Amino acid sequence: MGELSESGGSDSGSRKYLQFIGTGITLGLVSFVGYKLWNVVRKTQRAVDSLVRKSTLTESDSDKIKSAAVPVYVMCDLDVTAVPISKLRRQFRALKRAGVTGVMMDFWWSKVETEPGVYNWSIYEPVLQLAQQFELKVQAVMSFHVCGECDGDGVFVPLPEFVTNLARDQPDILFNDEFGSTSAECLSFGVDHERIFPSASGSTASRTAIEMYQEFMTSFKLHFSALMPHVIEEIQVGLGPSGELRYPSYSLSKWTFPGIGALQCYDIYLEDELRSVTGSPPPRNVVRSYNDFPDNTLFFAQDNGTIFTAEGKKFFMAYFERMYRHGEDMLSMASKVFSGSGVKLSGKISGIHWFRKHPSRASEAIAGYYCSEEFNAYGKLAELFKKYNTVFLFTCMEKKDSGEGEEAMASPELLVKETSEFVAATQCDYGGENALEFKDADSYQMILDQVDACQSRGAAFKSFTLLRLDDNLISWSHYPIFNRFVQEMSK
Repeated sequence: MGELSESGGSDSGSRKYLQFIGTGITLGLVSFVGYKLWNVVRKTQRAVDSLVRKSTLTESDSDKIKSAAVPVYVMCDLDVTAVPISKLRRQFRALKRAGVTGVMMDFWWSKVETEPGVYNWSIYEPVLQLAQQFELKVQAVMSFHVCGECDGDGVFVPLPEFVTNLARDQPDILFNDEFGSTSAECLSFGVDHERIFPSASGSTASRTAIEMYQEFMTSFKLHFSALMPHVIEEIQVGLGPSGELRYPSYSLSKWTFPGIGALQCYDIYLEDELRSVTGSPPPRNVVRSYNDFPDNTLFFAQDNGTIFTAEGKKFFMAYFERMYRHGEDMLSMASKVFSGSGVKLSGKISGIHWFRKHPSRASEAIAGYYCSEEFNAYGKLAELFKKYNTVFLFTCMEKKDSGEGEEAMASPELLVKETSEFVAATQCDYGGENALEFKDADSYQMILDQVDACQSRGAAFKSFTLLRLDDNLISWSHYPIFNRFVQEMSK
């Protein structure tokens, strides 16, 4: 990957960015658009040229790099079925011309299973047909969560109505915080094996949450088997809020960055499970609000916080282990469902980078990623993903430490380094995403640098998925930068 070079390669001897892209835009447009657009053109060229900068890798690192091509995918609109097919056709054509390998799209639980055990995939068929027409591969996300509680969500997609109706009567099927508030983002891990959910009409049997997820994915496989794996080549298994294997500790409706969030283990099912493991109920008065900082709490204060005591360590180990078991149940089940289909599996881990530099790593611990001197959640999750031949997808590839503000004590760069090292050690496949949308050249360059750095550590970097497909991405003012990024990733 390295830096964008004049010859089109990444060799150290040719580190200047290909100038003709920006210059060509300048000459071609000035001849017929006039002075009014001149400033816009100049901004475009400056953006392209800004990719020319020294790599963040040191000279000692550069000889370790074993760069390999990394295919680029682009995330579709969160509700891709609502996008006019004519617009998608234009966007897909531009992606194909840029050399993009494929697209990622969400298959929403509530849009498909409107009644228990009844599945209708027809709304997704035109999009898949279009992807096939343009020879774009598809990363299919099995989305068992709500859309609308994550930064950048532009639409609202609820859980299925038969689930939300049940939640009104039985709120403990959802995650609960210590303040008595439920999270509507996804079902609690505690109901994975509770037989309380309705089956198809006419059936008297009830289903567990795991059985509902299994039946959804089985139906998907049966309906789209003819497209696997030459069109649908990857299944991202929905593992929790935003599809990620974590607790919904920082829902947008309750939280503001960089608050550490709140524990999500106070529904009756998780409370009972954790009590049976630790011998005591989950702790109370952990935070005063979702927006606390670690040192504003007794639990996470760096001098004598409870998290550093034997009691605190025991609880957070149990909290992590319950999340881990959910991940294992889901990946084990998905590997059986899609066995023989030829598709690969992937799962997403959230890049919770704020307060990474604080000794407690409170934001991560509250979300389930407990890390201490003796234990590291990411290492255990890498082993889990390796066990089920699942790509370890990690977010925040575009983020720099310098862009996060001192009060957040954030380090997205340390997180990428940490996770990629564990993935390399376990020989698990690695994939990346950006955390938030961007349209600046510096973020593209950061991704290139991060991919090089991850590969230098021995991580098998299998794909990068860019968030998100819209008209700005393929606009004449931005397309040259995006196109060049895709070219560099493919080398």
